Amino acid sequence: MSPARLLRLLWLTAGLGLVLGWWREVVPDWPAPPRALPRADGRSGVPWLAGPFLPDGRLQWGDLPAHLETASSHVGGDAFTGRAESAWFRANRSTIRVGVAGYPGRPGCGVRLEFRDTAGAITAVPYRGPAPAETWQVWEVSRPRDAVAVRVVGEDDSAAHQGWVAFSHPFRSWPLAASAAWAAARVFTTLALALVLLWGPGLFAAPAGASAGVRACWFLGTGPLGLAASGVLLWATAPWLPVGARGLLAAGLLGALWWVVGARARRLGWQIPGESGWRHAVVAAALAVAAVATKASYSTGTAGELFRGTVSRNFALSDRIDSRFSFYAVQAAAHGWAPTAERTERFYYPWTYFSRGPLPGLVAVPLVLGTGGRPPTEHAEETWSPFDAGGFATYRIVQYALAAAVIPAAYLLLLPLAGAGWALAGAGLLALTPFGLHEILFTWPKWAATAWLAAAFTLVHARQPAAAGFAVGLGFLHHPLVLLWTPWLAVWCAGRHGPGRRAIAAGVTRLTVASALVVLPWMLAGRLLPHLPETPFAGQGGFIRYFLLADAQHATLETWLRTRWMNFANTFVPLHLLLDPASAGHFRLSSAYEPSSALTRLTFLWWNTLPFALGLSLWGLTLAALTRAWRTHRAALGLFAAAPALLLIVYWGWEPLGLMRECGHPLLLALVVLAILVAAGERPGPAAWLAHPATPWLQVPGTLVMCWLPVLANPSPPAVRLAHLDGLHLTLHLAALGTLAWMLARARRDPTLNPTLCPRPCS
Repeated sequence: MSPARLLRLLWLTAGLGLVLGWWREVVPDWPAPPRALPRADGRSGVPWLAGPFLPDGRLQWGDLPAHLETASSHVGGDAFTGRAESAWFRANRSTIRVGVAGYPGRPGCGVRLEFRDTAGAITAVPYRGPAPAETWQVWEVSRPRDAVAVRVVGEDDSAAHQGWVAFSHPFRSWPLAASAAWAAARVFTTLALALVLLWGPGLFAAPAGASAGVRACWFLGTGPLGLAASGVLLWATAPWLPVGARGLLAAGLLGALWWVVGARARRLGWQIPGESGWRHAVVAAALAVAAVATKASYSTGTAGELFRGTVSRNFALSDRIDSRFSFYAVQAAAHGWAPTAERTERFYYPWTYFSRGPLPGLVAVPLVLGTGGRPPTEHAEETWSPFDAGGFATYRIVQYALAAAVIPAAYLLLLPLAGAGWALAGAGLLALTPFGLHEILFTWPKWAATAWLAAAFTLVHARQPAAAGFAVGLGFLHHPLVLLWTPWLAVWCAGRHGPGRRAIAAGVTRLTVASALVVLPWMLAGRLLPHLPETPFAGQGGFIRYFLLADAQHATLETWLRTRWMNFANTFVPLHLLLDPASAGHFRLSSAYEPSSALTRLTFLWWNTLPFALGLSLWGLTLAALTRAWRTHRAALGLFAAAPALLLIVYWGWEPLGLMRECGHPLLLALVVLAILVAAGERPGPAAWLAHPATPWLQVPGTLVMCWLPVLANPSPPAVRLAHLDGLHLTLHLAALGTLAWMLARARRDPTLNPTLCPRPCS
């Protein structure tokens, strides 16, 4: 299929996402939720169960709808024995469904359905499947032809360990296959919609002949800022419009933007403007989003993942709740709570709404509401499903697209420095790093902020300091980490505007003033607007204290130095995190729920330690390149690698387990860029390997191990609905990563994109 047809298909799929979201608004009960079967005698207000079984609150929901009544023989322990049977219900469906848990099939334990025909004859159908144990499994039974009524019978004659059974009220529902198809359709159409609305406006509206920095700002800002403005409108109208009306308004705003993008794309012949390398970089980012979205739709995570079994699970062994911080803004907007309202601040405690950047949440508001999402009034902890009614899956997809924009931004950063071939090679290396993919999956906006930093550097290098300052400000409105890198941008700005004190002062002043015009109002709002008196870290002030902490405690000189050393070693020394007793035994290197296995703790390496974050193959090539950079790019190496790393260790060294996940995102990008610049200037050595078509394929195994080893090795995954889609999601994830590696390898054989053949531009 030609690229034009693929792009048109993506746009049409995005339109289908709007239609499905609109359908969800108009017919909110479609597909119909599971419903308990009605009683055969028509009575109401009468217990549905006869016998001593009781509901068992220990059980996870698994495939069973949460609102159904249940009965269990686990009454005070496994030793209880007894028998229970339900009332007779109408067998008015060809397939009868009932939830089963415990250990039916063990001696003395069983669950069966009994069907009664018009003559009163009873046919028993015993459960003969595997023991569901502590989770619910839906048992589907075909109704006998003449049956008019059905009941459930549970028997427990065993006092032995694991000698108990449980069953639910029989119910009717859509077949699981139909529910799975509906969920998959919502995921993939919403994914297409997010890509079209977030990236499409900037791709098709950027001025012809614009510089790399200006193109980066159009790409990163046009769609997201338009959606954020829509989010502000929806939030502001919340007190006057009911939820349904706001959903339709959001769908209308999204539909108008979707139509504008399509009209502009048609005028351009469904071709992304720009050189071939730029189009490859955008496709690489889209494939990374697809790989992450399919990984997120897989039902199982690493053992001990935070919020496991819920829609807000964070896919990592972590105590970080940041993955759902931006969703709090979506919830506040959906329910009309002001940013300073008590309900809003309770979500952010011990911080406030103004402690984080507002843009990631505002961008997600219209997409969540416009696709039929109904955010809950409490924390998003409904039972996990690939696409939930509360809108958290939509929110995730939006954050994935925002974060993956760092890949095209890296391309545009390198384009004026090294040419299209090397720029695409660098963007591809970043896309396939384990850390790069993980931090797109973990829905915090640090990659989105880093993308704006890349745009700011490109503008500073092009001697456009005022525009660079506004880019810094927009990055700050995603995440405050950009402020840790602004001093180094200012130094580079001074170098690019010299010689002459007046020119240097003018350039740095423009950069500083433009940044302050965006940053200071948000900081002042956080400091001056009212907040709850018990909130200790209102606004941005709480982040300054990190300089004075050691392992979350007030530091002494000894503890300050020890945590900073541990942070350095755990960041830059490959296996120090696991081999150092103080690090390996640290309480944060484990699940928040229970002690974690060695294999589970191994996962920390990929998002704390630089060698594993880069991937061991790329780390080796980067080390070789940076060794040469000491001779050829010493100023850049010191300014964008050594000095920022030192500042980050001093600042984030209060967290002893490593630097990368905290604010190391720009550092990883800087190291990839420096390696590419060295390779672009020298043909032998690292250049040959970084330009080799096999290099993308060498990155894939490390990324796959990061993604799937802790998942497939999880000994006790939570039971969730639609887990039978896991095979499809794993296959699609492998296909997306494989296509990404294949495309990048193929591009290196293209004479117009081969890094070693493309001419290097003067900069």
